[in-house]
Amino acid sequence: MPIVIKCTTAEEANDALRLHTVLNQLQYNAETDQEMFAKALAAASHSIAQLFMASGPFYAVYHGKTQKAIFRTYYPDVENQVHGELYAKFHRFEFIHEALVYMVLRGDINKMKALGLYSDSGNSNAAKSKQETKLSEGHRVYSHIRDLTGIIGSIYGTSLAPKYEAHQIGRHAGYYLQAHGYTEETIDNIAVVYARSTAVEEFVEILNSGGMAATEIRWLWDLIQHDDDCGS
Repeated sequence: MPIVIKCTTAEEANDALRLHTVLNQLQYNAETDQEMFAKALAAASHSIAQLFMASGPFYAVYHGKTQKAIFRTYYPDVENQVHGELYAKFHRFEFIHEALVYMVLRGDINKMKALGLYSDSGNSNAAKSKQETKLSEGHRVYSHIRDLTGIIGSIYGTSLAPKYEAHQIGRHAGYYLQAHGYTEETIDNIAVVYARSTAVEEFVEILNSGGMAATEIRWLWDLIQHDDDCGS
């Protein structure tokens, strides 16, 4: 502490000040007792939500161009922080206490999971750390991690060979989604929506309501239809 929160309203600013006052009373040093402090924040999640009542998402940027902070919007705040940065480190959270824990643990999402403080079943291969994933040989690249709502994280490393087999939506559509950083959970959800859709308009309507761009959805439909026609 302190952890900067860029607020969008005066009410949020007042909540952030009140939250900061309460968190300063926790008897942990964020520099020397990171894990204990993180666990204390997680244990106080309900109280924290009562103090800072704004709903998510919360974008925690631990490493960007300038100041470490929790932002309320991706555009333009997070985009300005991470655009062009090779080592940008940020993550999208739905709850403020998770964003705080992420900052205390220095942007280490894997440590959050190891401590049982965050669960993301949709974590894609691209989002895994080098310690958890065997990376293929190749150039280091900066890539985004996505769900239907857009970019939720980023990674800088060597490229992963596409190996996700999304049989329900075909090989080409599956590779397209993985190559663009979509999580496995999101790909599975798209496959379910496709299986239930009787026409392209229904497919577009459902996925678009979740935040995905209509033009991209139509492109996906054509890819899946092509694979169906080819029997792949």
